[in-house]
Amino acid sequence: MISVLVVLASPFVVFWLFANRSPAAAVTTSILGAYLLLPRNYSIELPAVPSLNKDSIPALAATLAAAMLIQGPRLHALVPGMVLPGLWPRSRVIRILFIMMLGGAAATVLTNGDTLRYGPQVLPALRPYDAASALGYTLFSLLPFLLARKYLAHPDAQKILLVGLVVAALIYSLPALYEVRMSPQLSRNIYGYFPHDWVQHLRGGGFRPVVFLSHGLWLAIFFCTSFLAALALWRSSSGKDRMRWLAASVWLFMTLVLSKGVGALGIGLLLGAMILFLPIRLQVIGAAVLAAVLLVYPMLRGADMVPTEAALTLAEAVDHGRAASLKTRFDNEDILLDKANQRPAFGWGGWGRNRVFNDEGWDMSVTDGYWILAIGTRGWIGYLSEFGLLLVPMIFLGLRWKTLALTPATAGLSLALTANMIDLIPNATLTPVTWLLAGALAGRLELGRVVDTGKETGLARPIRHSAYTRQTRRHPAQAAALP
Repeated sequence: MISVLVVLASPFVVFWLFANRSPAAAVTTSILGAYLLLPRNYSIELPAVPSLNKDSIPALAATLAAAMLIQGPRLHALVPGMVLPGLWPRSRVIRILFIMMLGGAAATVLTNGDTLRYGPQVLPALRPYDAASALGYTLFSLLPFLLARKYLAHPDAQKILLVGLVVAALIYSLPALYEVRMSPQLSRNIYGYFPHDWVQHLRGGGFRPVVFLSHGLWLAIFFCTSFLAALALWRSSSGKDRMRWLAASVWLFMTLVLSKGVGALGIGLLLGAMILFLPIRLQVIGAAVLAAVLLVYPMLRGADMVPTEAALTLAEAVDHGRAASLKTRFDNEDILLDKANQRPAFGWGGWGRNRVFNDEGWDMSVTDGYWILAIGTRGWIGYLSEFGLLLVPMIFLGLRWKTLALTPATAGLSLALTANMIDLIPNATLTPVTWLLAGALAGRLELGRVVDTGKETGLARPIRHSAYTRQTRRHPAQAAALP
């Protein structure tokens, strides 16, 4: 009952935020708050419509609230360039990827009209009727990206997003540390369910916290991205604020360690060192290089160009159990890639059709990494369009860092998103927060070069649009700011 009330009450909270806070703060709080606090054990199921749940309901409410409440005098009162015009991106590259992702979702359904039989195991065919649900699911998933592209493109708005990540993580660290000591029980005590397998959250003689997320690994990567956000704020601050962000960084790093996510901790150490020791341009370029590697990782993996044997040897030196787990992961990726390449363009669709079964109908595969899940279910078209939306803006930012005059906030967001994208190799930790970060970077690229208007206000304005986007009619608030 509590789950139902909380989820159904969330749209009213979202509307209140958009009525009383700045657009950037409202978008950040709506998406972050819903992801961290709402339960996953309640959803509304309607015919031909994807599940309405903790991810889709707040995103839909935020889109509607923004359209109704941020307009007219309130919109024109904002700093020029703070809000990009329209919800639909103007970038030709992003538009192409959007069309690929939507068209690929429909094509996946239309090319999987056959029933699969593996001994006694029967997997149903996909019907044209399912295409509507697939398109709806894709659109719902992309709403945080579209909102962030519009309202979190400006450097000042991106700093609000960084602050939101850090503040949310600091607050969330309290229940997380409670579960480290007392076991992950808050979700069961408050919402009446546990989101995953309890055994997977027994680690190192203690507990891996979950709070209200899907799994402890999801919580660990969230603390990792927030830790990087705190470091980015520390690098760009001075005086008392600098000490506050340093203290926040230390606290979040301690929480990350206690969350017992080894992969997230390693990612945080690597990218945290980049924030600590590299200038802004090298942070952005480094994120772009990592993004390019991540985009082509499945190709490298399929061509046996990933040093899996070296990784196994290194893991064996650390812990035999983790080495065995890593070998199982690599073996499953091999057989899942072979299955995916039987229908390379649009994949096998849902209902477990992408998995590998033996002649007796037993499921022989484990799908951990999101990249292999994306290729298996939606094919290479689906993978390239989805990961392209997440990674291509970072690559372009790295190519255009000099002309765009990027700020520490953008660099911090780039590395925070990079952390989440690296984690998608071993895990399926794609969340609305991931899309929020990616949309903010896509919007920053579309906004173009930005300069400070003065030391007293600390505000910035766009002075030239990037060649990355097609020049179209600008919003009056933007046009007034341009020479």
